[in-house]
Amino acid sequence: SAMASHSSSSSSSSSSSASSSSASPSSTPTPASNAHGISRHMTLSDLICLGLGGTIGSGIFVLSGYIARNQAGPYTPYCFLISGVCAVLSGSCYAEMSANVPASGSAYTFVYVSLGEYFAVLAAGCLTLEYLVSGAAVARNWGDKVLDWLVVEVGAGDWAMSMLAPFGRDGFNPLAGLLSAATVYLLYTGVKESKRTTNVVTCLKVLVVLFMIVGGFSLFSTANLTPYVPPHGLPGVLQGATTSFFGYLGYDEVCCVAGEALNPTRNVPRAVMATIIGAAILYFFASMALTGMQPYHLIDENSGFPSAFHYNGAVASSHVAALGELATLPLVVLVSLLAQPRVFYMMALDGLLPAAFKEVEGRTEQDPEGNLRKGVVICGAAMTAIAAFVPFTILGDLISAGVLVSFSLTDSSLLLFRRAERPGASRFGSLKFLISCTNVLSFACGISVTKFGDSWLGVVLSLACFAGVCKTAHRMHRECPERVAAEAAGDTFRTPLLPFLPCAAIFVNWYLVAQLSLGVLGLLLLYFALATALYFGWSIKHSVGNNGGWGKVDGGGDVELEDVRSCSAG
Repeated sequence: SAMASHSSSSSSSSSSSASSSSASPSSTPTPASNAHGISRHMTLSDLICLGLGGTIGSGIFVLSGYIARNQAGPYTPYCFLISGVCAVLSGSCYAEMSANVPASGSAYTFVYVSLGEYFAVLAAGCLTLEYLVSGAAVARNWGDKVLDWLVVEVGAGDWAMSMLAPFGRDGFNPLAGLLSAATVYLLYTGVKESKRTTNVVTCLKVLVVLFMIVGGFSLFSTANLTPYVPPHGLPGVLQGATTSFFGYLGYDEVCCVAGEALNPTRNVPRAVMATIIGAAILYFFASMALTGMQPYHLIDENSGFPSAFHYNGAVASSHVAALGELATLPLVVLVSLLAQPRVFYMMALDGLLPAAFKEVEGRTEQDPEGNLRKGVVICGAAMTAIAAFVPFTILGDLISAGVLVSFSLTDSSLLLFRRAERPGASRFGSLKFLISCTNVLSFACGISVTKFGDSWLGVVLSLACFAGVCKTAHRMHRECPERVAAEAAGDTFRTPLLPFLPCAAIFVNWYLVAQLSLGVLGLLLLYFALATALYFGWSIKHSVGNNGGWGKVDGGGDVELEDVRSCSAG
């Protein structure tokens, strides 16, 4: 194990990263609670409800109609299938990392213990896109759906537009801001109350989705799938797969609350895989039902199922679907805001954000869990502002890109976590160099195919990059030994086919990122530049690693990084 010593004060991020980049794969038992952390209280069923509650809904209620009409047409189910496979690949990496590092923070924590502070800050930035910004995007879409329902179903067009969209649909949206503010209040009152709400609404949401699937297949017509070709070809399907990845956001939120889970090494991996598989099955059949109910070019991109039921004359079913969406979609906002303060909490413990984010308030004998109230208020205020003023269409692809990057960082962390450097390896033969090449070549391959695939040069470059990815994976397998044998790991979840499966996940993630427009990629680079400025402008000066290390904070002596993580998460 790497040791975080009180004598290991460093003056640069690289030394801090090195002290935290080789955590042992063996997990450490975690206490039920401690004086400054959040207690463990979430069961396996709570974790699955949290994952499904934050995942299913956005893909069906928000994205299925948009992808069908604008990108993939009758091939929309395959978009969700492709992104689902990608989610399973990275999800297995998340499952193993959460079993071995059972602390709050999800990808941030995994990257911190494997790659160091700087990359952990980038991962936290990606998670902020996934949780805070995506929660705002879903709240915005909910506000648009309420407006559509009032205009179309209730007939309150003039009044609704003047009161709820005074500056047009792309302007100020008071309903989105109101929903976000209500979510902030619910989480401010305590996690126990929000946990009960999550479990109840998740069950209701699954019932609504099953109603849509069964009702959709009862109105299914193969004529609506003719011609059965993607309107924009394979690029449209791949772009739809990237967009649909937004619908799988939520399974890693289970990892984000791992510090509050009972028996996390067993329950968190199971909850992660159950969430991904459950969501993929529901998304595939729901999108198939939708494209079979109505010709894709007539599907309403904002309200797919209600309009499709109405198109077929099933008015009552249209009302049920619309009201079901409006009643259950806010749960995605709740789960997103629940996860975000946990990420900032872990960053504040590491000294990378101000101390206000790590303050646990409201702990009493009746409610020993406490609450991150300041973090909830700060994150909630930002989410409310984004939801009220920024249209959903601007945010969707940027969120998907950030999430895919965070997945690749976690996949890379697992490779470092499970594999060791070959003794005597050169700088260009090191494990970190091979992992870096895998990431760079994967993105280059995607860019070559997407932007230059019509030329012979693009074909040659894409084949060369793909061959390079295969070569680096083979070298990791041949030259970098396992840190811990399977027998020594016991019954802890282990990702199969390592290093090939994480490398495949990295390749798929970056390939999907490359499908996005140059404008979105430019925004992503700008966003990472802001995260970099935060790290070098403030975080590096206040980080625990650069001011004495965890040993000094913990009272002196050498402490194992896993022990610090476990105790910090409570």
